[in-house]
Amino acid sequence: MLTVAPAGAAGKPSRSNGSSNRVIFVHGHAPLGKHDCTKEFSAARKHFANKKWKGSLLTFGYYTNNKKCSKNVSGTRDTAIKDVAKKFANHISTNYTKKGIKVDVVAHSMGGLVVRAALHYTHKRAPGFPKKLYIEDVVTLGTPHAGITKSRVALCGSARQCKDMKPGSAFLKALPSKMPSTTKNGNMSTDWTTISSYDDHTVSEDSGVAGSASHEVQYKAGINHGQLITKTSGKHTARIKHSGKWSKFSKRVSPVEQARLAVFYHGTS
Repeated sequence: MLTVAPAGAAGKPSRSNGSSNRVIFVHGHAPLGKHDCTKEFSAARKHFANKKWKGSLLTFGYYTNNKKCSKNVSGTRDTAIKDVAKKFANHISTNYTKKGIKVDVVAHSMGGLVVRAALHYTHKRAPGFPKKLYIEDVVTLGTPHAGITKSRVALCGSARQCKDMKPGSAFLKALPSKMPSTTKNGNMSTDWTTISSYDDHTVSEDSGVAGSASHEVQYKAGINHGQLITKTSGKHTARIKHSGKWSKFSKRVSPVEQARLAVFYHGTS
C-alpha cells in the first residue's frame, strides 16, 4: 500500500562541516528605511564565491523600499524587530525547514537581533512563529546584543526599531543572555559566532559579543561598523573566545573570512 508523508514531515538534517549549505545574509537597520541587498553584501558574497562556496548565497530584507533582495518582506523602521523576526522565521520554515533543508545565516548589525529573536521565539513556540527551524550556524557582525551606543541612540531617533535597540529596552530584556540553540521539539541545534570591533562606534566591542555564544571574536582596531561585513582580506589584530576564555590578541583573518570559516566548520578557528 502506498503511503504519503504529511506536509512538513521531511527528516531533520544532521550537522556537518562543508560549503554546501545555503547562506542567508541579513542586513541591518537602515536610517533611510531601505537597502540595496545586492550592494550591501556584494563584497561578502563575492568572497564566499571566490573561496568556492557551493551553496546558494542569498539575501533577506525587511523594508518595503528595499531592492535586489533574494527575499524581501514588507516593513518600515517602525516595524518591531520581533515582528521582523516572525516574518524571517516563517520564511525559513516554509522554504527550507519544512523541506528538510538546513541553512546558515550571516547577519550584520540589527539583522543579528532578527535572527536571535526568530530562533528564541520559535523555540518558545510563541504565537505566529513556526514550530521549529533548521538553522545550523549563525554569525553576527556588529550586532547590538546589548544595545547600540549612546551617541547612536540619539542619532537613530524615535522609530520603533531604534527603541528596540536602545540598551535596556523591553525587546532586549526579553531575550535570554545565551544565544538560542536547542534540539527540543524537532529543532536543529545552532552554533553561534558573534563578532565585534573596538573601532565600531555604532555597537561597542562589548555589546557586539554580549550574551553567551559558542564562539566570540573581537577585532582590536581598524575595522568600523560597516567594514565588519565588507573587509574580506588581510590580517587584523583580534582575539577569540572559546569555552569562556579569551585568547591573546594576535593577527587573524578578516571579519568576512572569519564568518565564512564559522559557517563552514562546527567551530570557529
